[in-house]
Amino acid sequence: MKPLPVKILVTMFIMSLLFLNKEWLVIYGWGITILMYFAFFLDLHSVRTFNFSANVHGYRIFLLAMLALLSTIWSPDPDATLQHSLVMLILVANSFVLYYFMVRYNLYSTMTTLVLIYSFVNYSLALGIPVFAFLENHDEEMMRFIGTELNPNYLSIMLMFSIFLSLLAFHRHELKSNAAKGIHVVNILLALYTIFLTASRKGIGFSLLLIFFYLMINIRSLLGSFKTIAFAAIAVVVASFFLKGDFISENLAPAFDRIGRLFLTIGGRDSEGSTEDRVRFIREGWEQFTASPIVGYGAASFKYYYHFYAHNNYIELLFGVGFLGPVIYYSIHFSILHKLWKHRTGLFLAAFVMVLMLMDVGLVAYYDKRIMLMLLVIIITAEKEIQEKDLMVSLQRFPLSLN
Repeated sequence: MKPLPVKILVTMFIMSLLFLNKEWLVIYGWGITILMYFAFFLDLHSVRTFNFSANVHGYRIFLLAMLALLSTIWSPDPDATLQHSLVMLILVANSFVLYYFMVRYNLYSTMTTLVLIYSFVNYSLALGIPVFAFLENHDEEMMRFIGTELNPNYLSIMLMFSIFLSLLAFHRHELKSNAAKGIHVVNILLALYTIFLTASRKGIGFSLLLIFFYLMINIRSLLGSFKTIAFAAIAVVVASFFLKGDFISENLAPAFDRIGRLFLTIGGRDSEGSTEDRVRFIREGWEQFTASPIVGYGAASFKYYYHFYAHNNYIELLFGVGFLGPVIYYSIHFSILHKLWKHRTGLFLAAFVMVLMLMDVGLVAYYDKRIMLMLLVIIITAEKEIQEKDLMVSLQRFPLSLN
């Protein structure tokens, strides 16, 4: 196929992943998915061969889907478990199809641009600019900012991913123009502001942790750059101008209040419902897992017993399919980390993988399409960095002669 139609199709598909939380977009999402599959088989037939071996996400999720399918035998709700297994098989297909098009047609920059568009749409809503008001979700019971999402945590996680993409672009020295650098700097600042508006504890905590990792990894180059020091000084002045008392009390105080109550609840000095429920799910989920560690109780069966999902990826997998669940799923992460360690490259990518693993303590991620997108980006970028490192080593060993 020609690159332009593929780029348009993949763009529409990724946009469906980012904005597919409206009822009137569901049919659009399914239509685009079917077109993607059709284009995939046509294009793969013309290519004949393509190496999928690096897509560890697709292979591992397939194994996990087979385990989930097997668990319908002992699940208390086999229909729900079967439906969950089919959702995972669709995720496997999406993983391979998206990986194929992103690698074959080099669509990494397209994906980055789409995530930035998604982010700036939500920034406009956070700033009260009504251009994209038709995409905004409203929930009278939800006092926190949700933007285009149905849940503030989902929004904060995607904006954290947007921060990662901007930091990665700086880390890999991909931004050549001052305009591009400015856009990514603004993206990071607005993402942090909007994440605080969501009052998402995981979004705030892990976004700041990600930025901390970036600063530690690049501390020497940052301190040695006059531009960086000058920009940091300007940022502090601008922040001090805007962060006045009313602004903090109206926009940032709720986020700090939720974070404070989290620690107080864990310490037993407060009672915050959300945190108490999650701690109880972890404790009881672990107890039930130890009673059936081999096979669990059936994929997605935690909700059958507790009427909620576990809010913890590790417990959800252990409870559902036993110890093999997290072993299979996190082999994706450890495979990436091992490969990066083996080639002594991709330190910032490894840091983001660790952030995702830590974030799973408060998130069920293994069948999430957005997490799939993040892992595919990491896998593709890791392969690129490994190739670049191998090329550099080869040139050092066998320098090219200009004579």
